[in-house]
Amino acid sequence: MIKAKSKKQKAKMAALLARSLRTFLLFAFCFLLFSCKTVGISTTAGGYSEVEPTIAAEMILDSQQVVVLDVRPVDAYRGPDGHIAGALNAPFGTIEHQLPLLLPYQNQTVLVYGESSNDGAVASKVLSVAGFRNVVHIAGGLRSWIEHGYKTVNSR
Repeated sequence: MIKAKSKKQKAKMAALLARSLRTFLLFAFCFLLFSCKTVGISTTAGGYSEVEPTIAAEMILDSQQVVVLDVRPVDAYRGPDGHIAGALNAPFGTIEHQLPLLLPYQNQTVLVYGESSNDGAVASKVLSVAGFRNVVHIAGGLRSWIEHGYKTVNSR
């Protein structure tokens, strides 16, 4: 390091060092802010997040604040494939009419799935537009959940 000979030089060097440190910290903050993502969670243009079944299963186990919403028809929910344990049934065809019943969950994490990705994704967008703050779609729906080896329950 260069040694300063006078008080003026020391003051200039201290100011330069402080400015360099501020610039570095600002750059580091911006880098972290814009580059960090939670592993396994992707954000969609529809205003909701999307996770693989493995992450969804961990979310269900790790939090009591997660509400699981099955948007398949009642016959499928009660059918041979069953549904994810604890899931509420709000069929996609009637989800807009059921929004008042779902409002108590508006500030919780709502995991949404359908038979495959499409119906669950559209329902997730509907919930996001309706003001639900943390909507998470399970990619691949119940099919993917079962393919990953996770259990379901039947209402029969």
